[in-house]
Amino acid sequence: MKAITIEKTGERGELRNVPSGQAQPGEVLVRVSVAGVNPVDWKIRDGRSAQAPKLPLTLGQDFAGTVETAAANAGDFVAGDRVFGVARAHGSYAEFTSVPVASHDSPIGKIPNRVSDEEAAALPTPGLTALASLDLLHVNHGTTLLINGAAGAVGAIATQLAHQRGAYVIGTVKGKTEEMRGLGADEVIDSGATDVIAAVKQKHPAGIDAVLDMVSHDKTSAMRYATVLRKGGAIVSTTHVLDTAALVREGYEATNITMSQTPQSSREGLEYLASLIADGKLQVRIGRELPLREAPRVLDETKSGALSGKTVLRVTGPSSGE
Repeated sequence: MKAITIEKTGERGELRNVPSGQAQPGEVLVRVSVAGVNPVDWKIRDGRSAQAPKLPLTLGQDFAGTVETAAANAGDFVAGDRVFGVARAHGSYAEFTSVPVASHDSPIGKIPNRVSDEEAAALPTPGLTALASLDLLHVNHGTTLLINGAAGAVGAIATQLAHQRGAYVIGTVKGKTEEMRGLGADEVIDSGATDVIAAVKQKHPAGIDAVLDMVSHDKTSAMRYATVLRKGGAIVSTTHVLDTAALVREGYEATNITMSQTPQSSREGLEYLASLIADGKLQVRIGRELPLREAPRVLDETKSGALSGKTVLRVTGPSSGE
């Protein structure tokens, strides 16, 4: 099969012919149609992730496709099922991948009829991260929530989910203010033109309930965002820069979230999110679709910050570049 692989950490990745492998007991072999691109993909490639990859490595983790074969103990998954999820062990930038059917680390679910493979492939990591973050932040009716980086893949989903729960959502973006209002943000701050911390404190002097921070890349900036919280408020970082011990001592809840270690990282979490798409209650915004061979360039652009919007890779099918 064709796959984007690396033989050592730090390589860009190359389209190679590699063995497709087989599903082991408790696994399914999936013919991948579309792979979702996430920042964690280049971090794993470059050795910048907590995950220690086994080399050689097939890159990528989010996927959508069809079950090719189901091994023993694969539950209710059978050949021909449309499925999506996280292929952490064997990668998703490949024509085939093997995925366990009962794993928090690599959840898999079935795709509803009204959801496209492109939408499904774009959903797993950002969707489950958003869902788990909102639960950690106790977001419900009446919560005032600041989403720092609301225009990103996680932020856009979190904005919609929080709005559905009845929260008051403050989103930070660079431009795109009207677009975020359309997704349910009550208040939008252009972080490129405004001091976000000052603006939030001015409008909410008593403090807000929760912060979801996907932008801060050092402890100092993350701590600044915590200053907008009321005592007892909660903050979650997807970039793992919070000094959680210091924040807890000051009376806040603080979490550096790892999606695969949350209860939401599950078949139930995936299928719940997909059902929202099927019912027209959740949008997954896809910036562009490119053939699999473009993966190394896409990862470089994602790393540099030059990439805007969610990218998916067509692996098999009419636009795969085969």
